[in-house]
Amino acid sequence: MMSYSRKWLRLLAIGATGAVSCAAFALPASAATSNVNVVGYSVVGPAFKALEAAFQATSAGQNITFTNSFGASDTETSNVANGLAADIVNLSYEPNVTTLVNDNLVPSNWKSQERSVAGVNTALIGKKQQTTYNAPGIVTNSTVVFVVRKGNPLNFRGWSDLIRPDSEIITPNPATSGSAKWNLLAGYAGWIQSKHTPNQAQNFLKSLLEHTLAQPTSGSAALSTFLSGAGNVLLAYEDDAQAAVSAGDPVQIVVPRQTLLIQNPIALTDTGINNPAAEAFYKYLFSVNGQGIFASLGYRSVLSSVWQVTSSSFASFRAPTKLFTISNLNKKGWAGADPEFFGATVTFPSNDTTHPNAGIVTYLEQFAGKSI
Repeated sequence: MMSYSRKWLRLLAIGATGAVSCAAFALPASAATSNVNVVGYSVVGPAFKALEAAFQATSAGQNITFTNSFGASDTETSNVANGLAADIVNLSYEPNVTTLVNDNLVPSNWKSQERSVAGVNTALIGKKQQTTYNAPGIVTNSTVVFVVRKGNPLNFRGWSDLIRPDSEIITPNPATSGSAKWNLLAGYAGWIQSKHTPNQAQNFLKSLLEHTLAQPTSGSAALSTFLSGAGNVLLAYEDDAQAAVSAGDPVQIVVPRQTLLIQNPIALTDTGINNPAAEAFYKYLFSVNGQGIFASLGYRSVLSSVWQVTSSSFASFRAPTKLFTISNLNKKGWAGADPEFFGATVTFPSNDTTHPNAGIVTYLEQFAGKSI
């Protein structure tokens, strides 16, 4: 686990002015036990165990229990749509939440909950800026990195190394995993940033998938597959990779010079907004203490006061080293990128039968080396 001993003292000082208090949602000491149902993508599960324990030690967390379900993000989204109890959903990428909005399970204004419930205003800038990026509804940031064997014996450094003849890649399946989608888009973004054309970036993704040895169902399953000895490079969340290193696993992290910013959304469901315990915990997740716990576990904080204190523990990205966002790939963000890359319908421009303009990854998945 990352060490933040001195920095944590500074965070506590920041808390006097920057912390988001949970007192407004604190339940009376005599209140009956309240339960909060949390559903999320696989990788964030261990972080929530730590966050829930810390929250239960606060006055706002007294008499509150949790029921958790963590797994492949698309699968968990489907589970909620099919009746799995959920007060809070922390999913891998925005279209998961959009699905639940369309199913009338999450309010359409879910992004505004960060301000209306947690009291964090993403629109402020300059000295008043409260968040690292102007992206409402996002509870953690991360990046896509490479995980390699200890010592990096094959000297993987950048995206071009992943299409060498000796490359055997482990990455999740984009049919079930949000992590997989972030990974593939990061490779595409890296190729674009290296001054290649969109068609050349598609050719790169085709080669990357041809070098894919296994596509497990989730980010956590992919890490387990890699740790079992399969493959020689894993595409992963930076935070999941940090957890593996902290656990003493014989791996190390390689940060490519060009990669993609991962932004993980969170929302109170329709049942959650009627559950004071769920609102109290949601608020805690955006507090200095909550975000400090996320940071100590390898997540990039969305709260600027916490990020300023912890950023030195993370790789920085400056020109010519770049950190793309989803909006850099498609000006509509995920609303445009999801059908463009992962739509079920594959379409081609009239003059090209090998480079789709919709369903790009859906088409290229046929070139994946193996799926398990």
